[in-house]
Amino acid sequence: MRVLVTGWFSFDEVIATVGDELGADAVVGWLRELGIDHDVAWAPYLGRGPHWRDLDASGYTHLVFVSGPLMDMPLLRELTAAFDHAQRWAVNVSVVPDDARPLFHRVWERDDVSTGTARPDLAIGTTTPDVPVVAVAFAPAQEEYGTRSQADRVRATIEGWLKTRGMPWFELDMDLFDKPYERFPSQVEALVRRADVVVSMRLHALVLGLAHDVPVIACDAVAGGAKVSAQAAALGWPVVLQAGEVDPATLDAALEHALSGTLTGELAEARRRGAAGNAAARAWFVEQLGDGRPER
Repeated sequence: MRVLVTGWFSFDEVIATVGDELGADAVVGWLRELGIDHDVAWAPYLGRGPHWRDLDASGYTHLVFVSGPLMDMPLLRELTAAFDHAQRWAVNVSVVPDDARPLFHRVWERDDVSTGTARPDLAIGTTTPDVPVVAVAFAPAQEEYGTRSQADRVRATIEGWLKTRGMPWFELDMDLFDKPYERFPSQVEALVRRADVVVSMRLHALVLGLAHDVPVIACDAVAGGAKVSAQAAALGWPVVLQAGEVDPATLDAALEHALSGTLTGELAEARRRGAAGNAAARAWFVEQLGDGRPER
């Protein structure tokens, strides 16, 4: 017995969803537990394994199609025709009016309006490991630093690193306006608090990360160091990469350091220094007012 697991993720002609892959993960887990030989067929654009059109169909006794709508369409007809000798099962599928039920020997419906069937989707049983969520603040090429700015190269390096590591990340946009909407500090801070680590080319993303007890990988994109490095020094924050140091290896090491749990003292020190700095700035401001302060 040998099973080929397929789904909408097996076709170059469509874009599958994360839920489709999670459903396949559940079926693959069952096959592993049962000790059944199996393969998963992937669309070439995903590059995760063999494409079903390149496989010897005669080597499989069962074809299992997992998740998504079950429709009578050319793609499914081509797939099932290639495996016409095999047992063909559809699992965790939505049966729609022009259903392709006759193309399969057995069907486990996720839902079917015509019969009123409604079953939990297999993705509810996901067991994928937790991974850190990264908030990333990019900086533009700041003209005030002239040729010292390496922002484009640093950004490209960070983006390439995020892609190859497959980490979940989102961009922290620090601009007050993103057409057609305003952006408020509370919105950005809420996102920072939900991240496990901040990767920042910007001074204020560094500050906000530390203000909310989130470790930061500060990446100073200006050769020789500029305001990002200066702010990290002012707050006593040690995880800083200079422009010429930013590469996948140093980012890996910085991420491990940031998530190691060993920086609680540095995070507390940054907040202490920040509070002291604010107090000093306020005292200076009051002093400058001098006798010009209004009487109470």
